Amino acid sequence: MHRIKTLSFQLFTTLSLAATVPVGAQLSLELSSQKTYRQNKNDINFRGGSFNIQLQDGSVSSIEFCNDPNYLPPGVGCLPGTSGFLSAGSINGATPQRPYLAISELKGAVAIEPSAAEAIQLLAAPASILPRPSGGFTDDSATVYYNLHTTDVREYKLTRYFLNRNYSKNQRSKFDQEIVVGSYRYSFPRLGNPNIPAPLTAVIFPMPEGFSTLNNKTSGFQFTRVNQNKWNEQGYVELNYHAPNILQWEGLNPSTVFAGVDRLYISLRGLRNPKNPDNSATVGSSAIFPAFNAGADPRVSLPNPYAGRFTLPPIFPVGTSAVVELELDRGFQTGGVTYDFSTRKFQIPVVVVSRYSDFAKTAFGSKKKKTGILADNDGDGFNNLTEWTLDSDPADGGNTPPLLEPANFQAVDVIGGPTAIGSYFGFNVPVKENTDPKVEYTLQRSFDQGKTWATFESDVPITYDLFDRPTNGWSVERVTTVTRGVISIEIQVRSRVPNPDLAGTIPTIQPPGTLTDVYRVKVTLAE
Repeated sequence: MHRIKTLSFQLFTTLSLAATVPVGAQLSLELSSQKTYRQNKNDINFRGGSFNIQLQDGSVSSIEFCNDPNYLPPGVGCLPGTSGFLSAGSINGATPQRPYLAISELKGAVAIEPSAAEAIQLLAAPASILPRPSGGFTDDSATVYYNLHTTDVREYKLTRYFLNRNYSKNQRSKFDQEIVVGSYRYSFPRLGNPNIPAPLTAVIFPMPEGFSTLNNKTSGFQFTRVNQNKWNEQGYVELNYHAPNILQWEGLNPSTVFAGVDRLYISLRGLRNPKNPDNSATVGSSAIFPAFNAGADPRVSLPNPYAGRFTLPPIFPVGTSAVVELELDRGFQTGGVTYDFSTRKFQIPVVVVSRYSDFAKTAFGSKKKKTGILADNDGDGFNNLTEWTLDSDPADGGNTPPLLEPANFQAVDVIGGPTAIGSYFGFNVPVKENTDPKVEYTLQRSFDQGKTWATFESDVPITYDLFDRPTNGWSVERVTTVTRGVISIEIQVRSRVPNPDLAGTIPTIQPPGTLTDVYRVKVTLAE
């Protein structure tokens, strides 16, 4: 976090208190405006946002696993013991019903009275339609008795207030007219004498907005290139499955973006409803890219907030539908105890597509002969269509589509040990839905070592268990799953024959009489 001193706005905070606030006091007033924009083929739409205010005076660090309904001295049930007692409010999951906490550090309020939200007022703001004076703050204060293990037990007040003004996707104009750049002066109740005001002034600075036209002038952020800017009928820009994808944008400039205090991040977010790329919400705080979800929100930090280009690696399954999200996070310390933590998110929907033309460029290079989709370039008996669809090399006769071989699949539980839940005997065939041209998969089986082939479907059951479930042969199903917003389709082949070893972790065994059978996928162009 940095403090800025070079802009023309008022950068000092007025705190009208009789005593000077200690340097180490945990007093802060945070303002933030948050907006999200999503780009489609013809426009950039506002998806909603909020204006958030949070005041905090005092802080506590506690070890949450020691929260307990009973007092615990050191070394009894919890190594550090419970050194704090919550008498009002809530902290880190502790409530008056479970009031004891193991506290490592505590600083009480030094300036602002807790539990007096009705006394807070917005006194002044830049010219806008935002009502003033106005209140509406919510109290989140708490009171804690600390040092229970000593004779120096004291009461500490922790002051917290917040106010959120939310704006829907249809209220961009209202947001822009109410929350404008400039200084916001609030009056808080003074600690120990809440009838006397303690004024604090915080500043909101300019931020980039979504591309728009106003008074015949265009300005704002927009993606200018995503791969080749090819939009499909469903409302997605198509990404290349076979090669890196170049993303470019414009609208991040020094008039609204500040080096040293702004951070720029990029990620790929799944959609809750992939059929509605214009309006669907993203999937929580997880991300498809980068593919980790430990601790903080997963995203890639760009080298500086003015970056205008990123290359997205071709590491995503065919059919992955999501939004590329560029997020600008601000961290201004605008005064002694005031901050601007505004954010902007800019999104564009994308889908990963496998085109034979792109595949051929990578696979054949400058070769001209036998590169058509139905030709067999390497003479291995598999045409280029099949090798493209099943991810083998059509220019290398030694690299052919993998064999389909039934085998034990042994799942593991959360501890890492084997478990029958999720285990099976069989195999899977991944299905690519977003291909150009479209293809069809036909699973086939041969009883005579590949001399003749027939469509492989679920075997007609002969035997059933007490619950009327089939207990012989194979089942063949096309299964769709959604993980972090990414739709995956598989043809799943599973044995239905129960394993006689009840202690085994594989619940089924290979159906009798199928040991010499062979299996393949026949790929054809869709009609």
